[in-house]
Parts: sequence; structure tokens; C-alpha cells
Amino acid sequence: MILDDIVKDKRNRLIEHKNKISEEKMKEMALASKRISYSFYDALAKNGLSIIGEFKKASPSMGIIQNTIELMNRIDQYNQSVDAISCLTEEDHFHGSAGYLKEIREISSLPILRKDFIIDEYQIYEAKVIGADALLLIAAILDDNEMKRFYELSYRLGLDVLVEVHDEEEMERALSLGAKIIGVNNRNLKDFTISLDTTKKLKRMVPDEIIFVSESGVTTDRDIQYLKYCNVNALLIGRAFMESDQPMELANRWKSIYLSKPKVKICGLTSMEDAQLVNEAGVDYIGIVLFYPKSKRNCSLEHAKSILEQLDSTMQKVAVTVSPSLAQIEQIEIAGFDILQVHGDLEEKVLETTKLKILKAFNEDVTQEVVERLASNDKVIGFVVDATIPGSGKNCDWNKVRQYDYKEKLLVLAGGLTDLNVQEAIEIVHPDIVDVSSGVEKEYGIGKERNKIINFIDKVRN
Repeated sequence: MILDDIVKDKRNRLIEHKNKISEEKMKEMALASKRISYSFYDALAKNGLSIIGEFKKASPSMGIIQNTIELMNRIDQYNQSVDAISCLTEEDHFHGSAGYLKEIREISSLPILRKDFIIDEYQIYEAKVIGADALLLIAAILDDNEMKRFYELSYRLGLDVLVEVHDEEEMERALSLGAKIIGVNNRNLKDFTISLDTTKKLKRMVPDEIIFVSESGVTTDRDIQYLKYCNVNALLIGRAFMESDQPMELANRWKSIYLSKPKVKICGLTSMEDAQLVNEAGVDYIGIVLFYPKSKRNCSLEHAKSILEQLDSTMQKVAVTVSPSLAQIEQIEIAGFDILQVHGDLEEKVLETTKLKILKAFNEDVTQEVVERLASNDKVIGFVVDATIPGSGKNCDWNKVRQYDYKEKLLVLAGGLTDLNVQEAIEIVHPDIVDVSSGVEKEYGIGKERNKIINFIDKVRN
């Protein structure tokens, strides 16, 4: 097992280290240190997303990392963009060293986490001596007594502690310890596979007052979107930054994505007046109901075309349908819509032939199996979760909606949203898009109202 090999090699390295500097001398140096640590905790407790930028030369899963910029340049970029720095000091498997941490300490006033496999008090005293402000304790390699002893010693030395866990049992141990900062490693240290679902699953166990860090596996914008809805306080990012020659740009972009608000979709447009209102309001998506005469908002294709012609070109135009036929979809494509929203049945032949991106709609009683089957098709860009009767003005169960794994597809929340409840809905569900129709109408199914649209958008964006 990889983890066992790392710990075995660490024990051998410790013998070498203690031969160079004795345990007594290292302890004496640590206790004599007058340096006041930068608070790792405070760096992660700020509003918004905090990022820990990592410095490492290699890893067992990746091998040697091809650095595109030197340490000095990298740390300079970190100083301008991240909130703390993680430095690998494990020599054999990550090619780290205490020397790297000392170099970083000389050129950065950010809190520095010593990331290593801590199995001996000697390493904690050494962390203080070399300039670390915090260190990592990995629950998987420590028993409860060791973890408690190392944790308490760290804080006596003025060092914060990031307690790393991988499963529910380790999380319970970290919580029992009273850890102030808990990190969930999305990489399984036994086989080094990655799953961001680990963060999602374990975050539910953690009280809000504890700083929660998601570690490993964050490489794309979609990963940031996914973790945003897990409500993490901080991310520890290694590979993506180490492989980038512009980590500052990447960090700033990901912080911006994390803080971004849901997009707004106004559905059920029926008139030129509605088109003018959504243009003025600057909405992101609009929806027009087609081929469904049971709806009061149903439009003929020709009328829909005339509405589309009046809309801002940056707006995404959604054709809202119920179990559409191939012939109907061909007409929708020609009309100039960007997205096809499908309620009811979505036939396989439709998926195979349409050129449009698809939003599949269903209510909160959908099964995870259905979500995963639909998500496996690249044409399906997201899901509209609506009330049992779409367009009825009734809410769906928001707590049910948040329980599903939407496989990194767009989540569009619909059903009974108004300016009075949309903020609560966003706080519970964390959708990518909020979809409103009756909540901004003059009367049910009859035209949109300017003030209601303005108020709704204001609640979403401000």
C-alpha cells in the first residue's frame, strides 16, 4: 500500500535527521524561537473562497512535475493571489525538503503549511524552526492518542493544524479531537484515486464554525463550480498551479467563479413588451413555450420568431417543449433558438439528431439513476428541476433538489420562485440558474411586469 511505504520511508529519514540535529537540540531551538506565526486559521476564515497554493516537485500519482516557472516567480504570484502556501517537505515520494520551506519563508509573509507525513514530535518542533505557521496531521496514519498529542503540541508552539481525513470514521475522530480546521483529501491515499464527491459527502458532517478545506483533484472551472455548492471555506490546490505558468491568473479566476451569482432565466415570454422588459433588465436566459396549447403561455412558432428578433443577441434563447417530435425540433432549430428545454419524454432519436443543447426538465422526485443516464450524454447541458405541475407557480421541495448529484451539469431551479423566496432557494439549493415565470407576471399566464422582474433580479444578484 502506497501510504504504508511513505510512512516506512519517513521513519528511515527521521533517523538521518536526528543524527544531524538531535531531538533535544531541535526542541531547544523551537522553544527558543521568538518568531510569531502568521495565522493560518485567519487566512482561511475570511469571507468568500480562500486558496492554499501548493509548492511541490513531484507526487506518487503524477511523478515529476514539469515546472514552467521557478520557485521565486511562483511564490511572487502566490503572494499576489492566494491566502496561504502549502510546501511539501517529504523527500522520497514528493521530492520536497525543509529547504524549500525556508526559501519560501524568506520571500513570503503568507501563512505557510508544512505538508508532510507527521509521525514524530521531532517534525513538529522542526516545523517551528524552519518557519512554518501550520502543519498537516493525517488521520489515516495516526491513532487517537498520537493525533491528540501532536495537535496539542502544535498549538503550544503557536502552530495551527490542518487535520486531514478521507472518510466518515476519520471525520468523527477529527471532530472529537476538536479540530478547528479540517481538510478532506479527495485523493484516496491508499490507492490515489480522486473523487470530489468525498468533499460533498463529508462536508455535511461539519459544523459551520469549523474551517473546511477541500484538497486535491481541483483542476478545472467546473470543479470550482461543483465545490462552490459544497460550501467549502478553502481549497488546497497543487497540480493545477504547479503545471501553470500563470497561477495568479488561475487563482483569481477561480475566486471569481466561486463568488459568481446564479444566472437568471425569465420563462414564458409571450409578447414584444415582454421582450423589451427582459432586454432592459439584462437577463441571461429567456424561455418561450412552443407546441403546447394547454399552456396559457404557448406561442406559435411565427410569433416566437418575432419575439426572438427583438431580443439582445447575448441572451440565451430557450425553446420550452413537452415531448417534442423530430419535426417540431427541426422547426425550432431553424427559428434560431440556442437551447431545447424538454419536459415529458426525451426520445433517443431526438438526442441523436438535434443540433441544439438540451435542458431536461423533471420534478424533485426524479431518481439518481435517471439523472446519471441523461448526464452521460454530452448534448444534455443541464437539468431544470420544477414543481410537479410546471408553470403552476408552486414550489418544488428545495431540500430534495439539493440531494441529487447532477454530475457537473447545469442545475436550473424552477417552480414558484418570486422575489420573496428566491434568496432562500439559492441558499438551500445553490443552482447555476434560477428560472422564473409566474413570479414576475401581471396575472397568472398573462404578461410580465417590470417591477417584479427588477425586484427578482435584484434579489438574485445583490
